Amino acid sequence: MAAASEPTAVITGAASGIGRATALAYLASGCNVVAVDIDENGLKKLSKEAAASMNSQVGLEILAADIADPVTARRTQALSKRAFGGIDYLFNNAGNEFIAPLMETEEADWDRVIDTNLKGTYLITRACLELMLEAGRGVITNNASDAGLRGIKLNAAYSTSKAGIIHLTRSLALDYTGKGIRSNCICPGCIRTPLCERFNAEVGARKGKSGEEVLQEFVQENIPMARVGTPEEVAAVVLFLSSPAASYISGAIIPIDGGLTAGM
Repeated sequence: MAAASEPTAVITGAASGIGRATALAYLASGCNVVAVDIDENGLKKLSKEAAASMNSQVGLEILAADIADPVTARRTQALSKRAFGGIDYLFNNAGNEFIAPLMETEEADWDRVIDTNLKGTYLITRACLELMLEAGRGVITNNASDAGLRGIKLNAAYSTSKAGIIHLTRSLALDYTGKGIRSNCICPGCIRTPLCERFNAEVGARKGKSGEEVLQEFVQENIPMARVGTPEEVAAVVLFLSSPAASYISGAIIPIDGGLTAGM
């Protein structure tokens, strides 16, 4: 068990992409981390990578579990309290996608996306918020994607779930900022992650193109910076929102998209 004086961050979807980069960034900044992901092998790889650079003052605990399962939220809370004494920061990052218009989205597809992205975020937040309220402090950062800000073709379930996360963030900010818990929402655009690669591959398959071709065409036509972002660039914003430098920020919805949504 790491020293109780070190802050603790819970990160969902921590095995790859933005979650992995954020877990490593929190550890490097001197935070304990509880990393939650359905991908057990990915968590083990994260643990090995972190062990090579992590200082002895912080700790990393991994939990292979599905956030859509209500039991996972309680397991996350219990592990955080047992290993580190509480929770200071929560980064709700886990999510999945389904690429299809509404008429090709079966009820099971819809439920899988909503149960993970929206209900799973609710469940984890509720469990972590309980410990934050006991301590009288905390920061919640939700990952909603640019898909929560704008309509996207072939994206009915995913976009709906991400729009819901934006409004959940606002409700959290209104209800709990006065009790010491700040809540904000990031909306990453095209970031080099496994989810982004899967999305573009599936869209490309419908157009007879490769995922990389679809991505580069979209970047050149829609992103003023004319490039894809990195998970580390997103992680830097999450850490800033957790820091004292962001102490007057709550209820903010922050695009991290190279200018993608500026012209909506």
